[in-house]
Amino acid sequence: MKKITLVGLLCCVCILAACDHTSYEKITKNEDFIASVNILQPSIDFINTAGNVLASWSLEEPYTGATLIGDDAILLYGNQMEHADLVRLSSGKQLMKIDVKRGATNAYYNKETTDFYITNGDNNTVTSYQIDGQEKQQVVLGNYPMAMYVKDTHLFVINFKDNYMSVLNSASLKEEKTYAIPKSSHGIDFVDGELWIGGHGAGEKPNSQVRRMNSKTGKIEGMLDLPMMPIAFASTNGSEFVLSHGENMLYELNDAHEIIWQKEIGSNPFTIAAFQQHIVLAGYDDRTLYWIKNHKIIRKTKVGKGPFNLLVREGEQ
Repeated sequence: MKKITLVGLLCCVCILAACDHTSYEKITKNEDFIASVNILQPSIDFINTAGNVLASWSLEEPYTGATLIGDDAILLYGNQMEHADLVRLSSGKQLMKIDVKRGATNAYYNKETTDFYITNGDNNTVTSYQIDGQEKQQVVLGNYPMAMYVKDTHLFVINFKDNYMSVLNSASLKEEKTYAIPKSSHGIDFVDGELWIGGHGAGEKPNSQVRRMNSKTGKIEGMLDLPMMPIAFASTNGSEFVLSHGENMLYELNDAHEIIWQKEIGSNPFTIAAFQQHIVLAGYDDRTLYWIKNHKIIRKTKVGKGPFNLLVREGEQ
């Protein structure tokens, strides 16, 4: 029922925005892909399960991020832009422009409610939007909110330049509690019911640990030494993978949270994602996606300049 409603709403949006001529190469419906969002020269490369590039979108505006909205739309935003753009993947056409304030740092889609959120580091807010782009709620948070994660009915937001994270009701955006975390924290995941937080580290001392926290109380359950600058997480085939940006290191952890494999991969990587039972790592400086499976690099895919984020669309595995 949710999928039918989502398609219907997107159709309405398309009619309202039909006068806009922005268009990109079409992405076939229901085709699995991993997309590399490149920010040095804004572009997006859509790559299929065989590692081949399906389409490359050259972006004319200074977008700094993107997130998938449902199964057939992508939201493009930029830190210095005053609008975000919603584009239908299967047509390549822009559905609408959404007015936002300059300073967008991240966007996150809530699959359960079909709302999406945009954090802003200039006015220190998070704003929720309906699938049709209508603003719902806005709340002021800590200094420079950025990383987000929805779990059950809560929206967890890391305030990057502050010493706490905000835990909000995902519908009303009412702040229900705050958890103490170090400044420059970045990266969120839920592992075995625990909230895991990574980070760069503040000042001259880089962070080398992942904090394991009780998601209901914020209590520290343990620390994992994963040098240096663990900032991204992904899981596949029963293992948790952690990317430590500072040493180009990819770690694999078992159920006991012990390191069972590690390897230096890529040049200046910022992000990883699970796709088709692979872990895909994006090398920012070498413009390469590394596909890892069974502790081996299976293939490499060249992408645009500055791959900074990876988006995944795939059916049930």
